Amino acid sequence: MVQVKDIMAVMEQIAPQSLAEDWDKPGLAVGDPSHEVKKILVALDVTKEVIEEAISIQADMIVTHHPMLLFQKIEQITANTSLGSKLYALIQNNIAAFAAHTNLDIAKGGTNDVLAEKIGLQDITLLEETAAQKLQKLVVFVPVSHADAVRQAMCDAGAGHIGQYAQCSFAAKGEGTFLPLAGTNPYLGEVGKLERAEEIRLETIVPVEKAAQAVQAMLAAHPYEEVAYDLYPVVQTGKKEGIGRIGTLPQAVPFAKFAQDLKQVLGLDRIRLTGDPEKMVQKVALCTGSGASFLSLADKLGADVYLTGDIKFHEAQKAVESGLCVADVTHYASEVLIVPVLQKALQQAAQAHGWVLEVVCSAVDGQTFWTL
Repeated sequence: MVQVKDIMAVMEQIAPQSLAEDWDKPGLAVGDPSHEVKKILVALDVTKEVIEEAISIQADMIVTHHPMLLFQKIEQITANTSLGSKLYALIQNNIAAFAAHTNLDIAKGGTNDVLAEKIGLQDITLLEETAAQKLQKLVVFVPVSHADAVRQAMCDAGAGHIGQYAQCSFAAKGEGTFLPLAGTNPYLGEVGKLERAEEIRLETIVPVEKAAQAVQAMLAAHPYEEVAYDLYPVVQTGKKEGIGRIGTLPQAVPFAKFAQDLKQVLGLDRIRLTGDPEKMVQKVALCTGSGASFLSLADKLGADVYLTGDIKFHEAQKAVESGLCVADVTHYASEVLIVPVLQKALQQAAQAHGWVLEVVCSAVDGQTFWTL
């Protein structure tokens, strides 16, 4: 039986909640973690229409990008308020509501990566770094005969990753000495006699959050009764996470041509634009949702054009003054792209676990703006 908590665990792998901004409220907003899930509806928002859709298709859970309680203050749950009516409907129909928000914006393969890949960017990097993985150096002294086994055990437990390289380690031969005292059962040597052993100083890097499991794996593979090892803090950092993306188009094109292609790719009838339509653009920065706060950063990093949503007049004016072209593709259009991606990821996870589970994309058009 698949339960809500099982889906939450899958979502944690896709977009760890530790990546979320401090002000954010991702996770389970409504529902029982132990409730059975046979059908999931994936949408951008938990709107009234999406809830009605979930009820009509008999979904047990709604997974969205936007949390329904993000900027909402709960004072009452009644059927005659907007928020209350939605909560009332979810609880009454036993439908769980879960969201992955800024953690999904930041996560690899999340909203920003999907948009960047959709418009064909290359050499994609972070627009702004929000976190960097803390590392430790794990050093252990092991007899030559067991060096490979211990190294493999540590790497299998998450150690040894440097960038795109795995199983990174260093080994140096030396001589270890130890005197087994009464009551010991030494792997090498005899009680009461000083032992000299040819050993390997084996060291590797390990993320702080995986250090404990790497140590346990190392101890399990090590033959000694008492193992000599050290954990050192290091200045270097590991995997970096961040909001927004910046990359390049295969070739420079006039801004007007880029905008026309963008409108077609995102299925928009119109796009609000600022900047010279004849300007040749190639370096593109973007931030899905409301990313106006990164206008200056995009300009500083040398972007020719910046994509986001919810641009205000004075923000657009500032961009014009700096010479930065801007395309406001709307909050909805920049992020709704993640819905089919999440649907596919959840369905693949279900297949991998052997779960009997149906995952469907919402058919509700949640775009709040329309134009004449």
